[in-house]
Amino acid sequence: MRGRETDAVDLEALQKRQDEAFGLTRAAPITTARGAARFLARVAIALRYGPTPSLPLASLYRALAGPRSDKAAMAAAIALTNRLLGEAHGVEVHVIAERVTLVDRSLLPALYVLVRRGRALDDLRGLSADARGALSVLRERREASAGDVRRHLGLRPDPRHDPAYAALGELARLLLVDRGPFEVPKSGIPYLSREGYPYHPLHEAHPELVAEAARRSLTGAADAFLQAYLDGAEFARVRTLARLFKAFLAPAERRTPHTPTMSGTWPSIDEGEAMMTSHRTLPIDPFRNEIVYI
Repeated sequence: MRGRETDAVDLEALQKRQDEAFGLTRAAPITTARGAARFLARVAIALRYGPTPSLPLASLYRALAGPRSDKAAMAAAIALTNRLLGEAHGVEVHVIAERVTLVDRSLLPALYVLVRRGRALDDLRGLSADARGALSVLRERREASAGDVRRHLGLRPDPRHDPAYAALGELARLLLVDRGPFEVPKSGIPYLSREGYPYHPLHEAHPELVAEAARRSLTGAADAFLQAYLDGAEFARVRTLARLFKAFLAPAERRTPHTPTMSGTWPSIDEGEAMMTSHRTLPIDPFRNEIVYI
């Protein structure tokens, strides 16, 4: 589709391109740390675990484990994901589509701007007492697991609710903490670390990326974030962007494409009535009044 104009866009072809870009049709898994880093850099955002049909996001697990679902494939995928985190190629975040995702390190400054929106690190408005306590533990220890938070704050989990995870989740949704690589157990379930997942103050774990975020404008961050997603995803409906990024992108920021058309104009569209890709503006279906940005 890129590089030429047409009167309509083949949705089936776009979907096929997206599936290929996301690695969902790969017969063989990515087996090297270098390949995993390249994949994440290309797609910009990926679910940490398996793909979800209703969410147009790449899946690290699918890319790194391939179509297999056995224990060996799972362990290999988890080990490579841990390397991505340990070598700071990616950062785990919990603000996209209400899922656990990894973003490429190049995208974190833009996301940080959009989530934090100028809030100082000591601005704890809206945080629960447990979340404030968990943050104090993290600032003192520099690294803590949910178990550490439970012990220090005297929190008691029950089968339906773990207050330590809830507190850490609040902090993660404000990008105050990140969750780093963990020690994969030699036996048992690969993703159940005996020591627990380690959390860190995000601004200490990635100081250079937070410093870069301070130099970004809000508009520039929105531009960069959407462009990176669309470059990796090939296309998306505007209403889908609302579902994926509603936690940090304002309606106006996700309604208006941030890529100008070939004529240099900036089109304005209603949410739910458009599709976007990386480069141009084209009609997609006159009967549904949809537009595509290519």
